[in-house]
Amino acid sequence: MKIEKIEVNSLQEAIEIVERRFGENAVILSSRVIRKNRFGFLPIFRKKILEVTVGIREEEDFRKEFERERELIKEIENLKKIVNELINNGEVKGEKIVEKGSDTYAPRVKRYLEKLVIKNISKNIAEKIIQDACGYDIDNKIYDFKDEPYTSLRESIEKNIKLNEEFIQNPPKVVALVGPTGVGKTTTLAKLAHLFKKNKKKVGIISLDCFRVGAFEQLKAFAEVLEVPFKLADSPRAFNIQLLEMDDRDVILVDTAGRSHYDVIRLKELETYFKVSDISVYLTLAANLSELVMYEAIMQFGMFSISGLIFTKLDETPYPGSMVNVAYRTQYPVVCFTMGQSIPEDIVVANYDYLVRLILEDEDEVRPATQLA
Repeated sequence: MKIEKIEVNSLQEAIEIVERRFGENAVILSSRVIRKNRFGFLPIFRKKILEVTVGIREEEDFRKEFERERELIKEIENLKKIVNELINNGEVKGEKIVEKGSDTYAPRVKRYLEKLVIKNISKNIAEKIIQDACGYDIDNKIYDFKDEPYTSLRESIEKNIKLNEEFIQNPPKVVALVGPTGVGKTTTLAKLAHLFKKNKKKVGIISLDCFRVGAFEQLKAFAEVLEVPFKLADSPRAFNIQLLEMDDRDVILVDTAGRSHYDVIRLKELETYFKVSDISVYLTLAANLSELVMYEAIMQFGMFSISGLIFTKLDETPYPGSMVNVAYRTQYPVVCFTMGQSIPEDIVVANYDYLVRLILEDEDEVRPATQLA
């Protein structure tokens, strides 16, 4: 990417110059106020102007984008195969592992395998987790846990499921939440804003949801309580300006309107917003959705190059296995779990201790778990 700097009087002027001079191949990366001498070197003659850094995409950048698009197409094709096989067979053939006779597992291992399956984890994935947690006991000629069950299973789940445990400490600059209607994106964003502020991050909030007045007012009121800047963007250009105005923030949270993953036109509209800057997109899914619906959402929202997953409404299902299956099969890192409407209490930063407890124990025993956040 070629970098150029321009000097202007306002962000609006910068955008107009960039569009006219560089076209669609350019993106504004940052801006800062500087002082320029007009007459001599005396401070009183210095004028405030805006120095804007512009990135112009070159052939290599387009090649990388093309490669990423090819990767996305492959990911979507793999997800389509998973969906079709789940519909037709109830399991994914490609996950078939070497089956062991029922007598090859120690009794306690069998009990934990049953627990995983009861929680709605796919039998193939449950067996993979169990096998990675076990070693072969030569004396008794059976497979048993390498350590005590919790430790062994935690190590296996850590090997098979990706979590981003550093998300709150080291967030991307711009975090956008997308997802189907009704999964709780706005409430989740408010919870994240509180967590980031609690961890000494300078937070900004931008809403792209121009359709639901209630959601806008709710988020605006919460931003006022947190004392963080809040903006509403009704166009990609306005969004670009607001991102630049919040350039001093450590993390900028972007709320989006709920969109049906079947509404391709509305998804394409949202895509125009995300072309203006480097944005990390997190797909928000309700844990009580059917597994097939989750995969369908991932396929459609995959056009945004998903950085990770957020699972909400864990309090509304006793069977978290579907989200485990989705996290395992997609290998997208999970960044947080939410359960309930209370802000800021009902959120847990993704961590393996919580996930293992959620899978192995009754749901009431792992709530509330905000101490783990």
